[in-house]
Amino acid sequence: MTENPGYAEPQAPSGDSDEPRSASAPIYTAKVENLGGTSGEVRVEDGMTLATAPTSHTDQGSNPEQFLAMAWSTCLGETLKVVLAVNQVEALSRVRVEVDLHGESNAGFHFVPRAYISIDGVSAADAEKYAGRAHARCPISKLLKGQGNPSVEIEDYKNPDNFQLS
Repeated sequence: MTENPGYAEPQAPSGDSDEPRSASAPIYTAKVENLGGTSGEVRVEDGMTLATAPTSHTDQGSNPEQFLAMAWSTCLGETLKVVLAVNQVEALSRVRVEVDLHGESNAGFHFVPRAYISIDGVSAADAEKYAGRAHARCPISKLLKGQGNPSVEIEDYKNPDNFQLS
């Protein structure tokens, strides 16, 4: 495991057993419930409650497009950190995601997700290589590929808030 700050250390399995888990056992299970669709709230078990709102009222809460964008950008960003660490690259990276909602009269609604990846101090070719590896490994990218056509593009690195790993 890399000594780079900001990288999460592996967590020991929770539970009463010291027995190793099977390869098919989950590492973690998220438990979330929604009440009221986009006019209600979403609750994380033993965690936060967030207001939900339709796309026409984003000032009142978050919508599925935002939740999907948050989930994919976080998952892809963490997977990219792992890819960079494995390749012994110490660099800040940024994953920006946009999710469009489209509606078709016969096919119903569907999402069109796009991720924009930037890595500080690496060439565009290397950024493309690392982004492709991260996209191939990211669980949410895999999920999105199963039902749609998510795209990943490279852009120049930006750090608008002067973010530093802790």
